[in-house]
Amino acid sequence: MTNLDLSNKTFGPIEEIVLLGGGKFLTTLCMWAKSNGLPIKVVTSPRHAEETIEGFKLIEFLNEEKIVHLIVDDISVHSVKTFIGNSSKTFFLSLGAAWIFKPSLISEYFKDHLFNLHGTRLPQNRGGGGFSWQILTGNRFGFCVLHLIDGGVDTGDIVCFDEFLYPPTCRKPIDFQKISIEKNFSFVVDFISKHRSSECPLNSIKQQEYLSSSWPRLNANINGWIDWSMDASELDRFICAFDDPYCGAQTLLNNRIVHLKSSAINRQDAVFHSFQAGLVYRKGKHWLCICVKDCSIVVEEIYDEHGNNIFDDVRVGDRFITPVANLESSRSRPVYTPTGLL
Repeated sequence: MTNLDLSNKTFGPIEEIVLLGGGKFLTTLCMWAKSNGLPIKVVTSPRHAEETIEGFKLIEFLNEEKIVHLIVDDISVHSVKTFIGNSSKTFFLSLGAAWIFKPSLISEYFKDHLFNLHGTRLPQNRGGGGFSWQILTGNRFGFCVLHLIDGGVDTGDIVCFDEFLYPPTCRKPIDFQKISIEKNFSFVVDFISKHRSSECPLNSIKQQEYLSSSWPRLNANINGWIDWSMDASELDRFICAFDDPYCGAQTLLNNRIVHLKSSAINRQDAVFHSFQAGLVYRKGKHWLCICVKDCSIVVEEIYDEHGNNIFDDVRVGDRFITPVANLESSRSRPVYTPTGLL
């Protein structure tokens, strides 16, 4: 963990944690706090409450573990202020929270100490869709970044950070997710431990706007349409980017939507013409060989819209096709609200 000694702010002691948002990391931190006797509360949105995490909805987890929680569409309602209570010794941490926090709310409800945990470099990689964008761009650098929320999107002062490398074995978003949770868990626990017993300096640095860039959220059903004119490297990364825990990159086979997962580049068989792209030219015991420009890809998983394995339905000579209209629509920007996809 790297601290940045560029301010004279202080923070602590921590007597309670309030987590805002959802996801696997939130449940991990909840269990740690319970086992360490640190009171914890959760404020979440209807969208996050219904998300499935390892077979259970978040709301089911919170009820099962008897974790005090509040579900709200609007973070500014007075019930939130009542729920969090005296905030002077509380560690407020946003974990993918569904709301935009206004500066006046940050001051009144959270006493200007509302933190956010971000998993990529700031200010270069603001926004959402983190692991999918990371796979698409071939980026193996991982980050744990804790910053204050100031009313913008990932724009607040950075309090501390850590940098690491994802191993080459990381191919799918779920691979990145597992390592990210491990790294960020240690990172956040270290921060809590440092500030738990006493008031300590809260060193921070302002983000440099001239270095900033931002990426929108992604949705596999909207953005995951395969463009078969891509070269093999781009196509392989694209399929990986929408792999587990998502439904997979999608295309059409015999006029029905199918989802592809578990891809790899194959340069052994032949050099193919771009007109052959999308053709299944060989079928193995548990894999399909598909022509792409210059070489081929091997795909091990193919599902229909309902998640059923349809490997047996594919024949040699079948062609995967994505209509132009679908490719154009895949450039649309998904917009999420606290209740779900808009």
